[in-house]
Amino acid sequence: MDNKTIVHIEGKARQLTEKAAGSGSEGGGRGKLGPAAFISAAVAFIVLCAALVYYMPAFWKTSKEAYIEVKADMSGAEIADELSEAGLIESTGLFRAALLLTGQAGDLKRGEYTIQSDMSLHAVIAKLTSGQSEAYRLVIPEGYTVRQIAKVVAANTNVTEEEFLAAANKADLLYPYMKGNRKTTYITEGFLFPDTYFPHYGGAADDLVRMMLKNYDNHLTDGMKKQIAATGYSIYQFTTIASLVEKEAKYDDDRALIASVFLNRLKRDMKLQSDASVSYAMGSHKYAYNLDEITYDSPYNTYLHEGLPPGPIGNPGLKSMEAVLNAPETSYFYFVADKEGHNYFAMTYEDHMNNVHRYIP
Repeated sequence: MDNKTIVHIEGKARQLTEKAAGSGSEGGGRGKLGPAAFISAAVAFIVLCAALVYYMPAFWKTSKEAYIEVKADMSGAEIADELSEAGLIESTGLFRAALLLTGQAGDLKRGEYTIQSDMSLHAVIAKLTSGQSEAYRLVIPEGYTVRQIAKVVAANTNVTEEEFLAAANKADLLYPYMKGNRKTTYITEGFLFPDTYFPHYGGAADDLVRMMLKNYDNHLTDGMKKQIAATGYSIYQFTTIASLVEKEAKYDDDRALIASVFLNRLKRDMKLQSDASVSYAMGSHKYAYNLDEITYDSPYNTYLHEGLPPGPIGNPGLKSMEAVLNAPETSYFYFVADKEGHNYFAMTYEDHMNNVHRYIP
């Protein structure tokens, strides 16, 4: 409805009232409303009041502004709760009723929107159904390192690369279980969950890092925490293993078997000898590394040092995390990838070398 509609409703209500009054006069000569006319007038009055409530700005409220994120699976009731908690609407019931009566409950579109507390219900709903999100769209792929994420952030938001890297090294942003006990390149490495984000235009680097850390925490369910505890590894160590799997696996079918190789080698106190760890240490990415490169001096180089690297070597996605938790029991201790990224597994060094000669030209 627009202003013309309101004028029309006012006129209609007036007509119904006058007609009802006239009808009452004809019937009894005293100007009283008949039952039908009274109901019509009452309905018109209610419609008029509803229209005014729907369109009237909340001018009596102290003006404030907040960002509201509408997610793809959110219901009108959940959005009403978000608006109420932010102090942007006075009644969740009125908001839900407005959605129902206007038929727009299913039209709310995913995005992040700036809402003012003095906006009318009509203005709020119009904004949430517009699809014109007032936020950047930020896609972080699985396995990206903090440095790679910083470049994506700088290219797609108002946050600079330097600002993001500084925020990514702030210990006070971490959840307690995300803190390691060894010196790492970036302390948030491994916990900036890869996903599609919609950071608002005015957001700072700290806000973005918090958003990614919270997303990791949301994906780490209580059931997963129990599974991790049963392995004897900490969540930090588990995330480090998952980051190795993420970097080594190109295809989903390989993830669980790669995880089983790393777990088997850890149990035997064998060096992990992961090319991905050399890649992280050197800040490069190659199909294969030569002898000089695999002896590159870095605590992250798992060809030189036994056990896990000091921390994650990238930010793993959910599939790699689940691969570690659901790794099958195998006798594999070796794997090698061909140029297409398919991995071949072996139990013995001899079989492994046969795979190397067969699949690496």
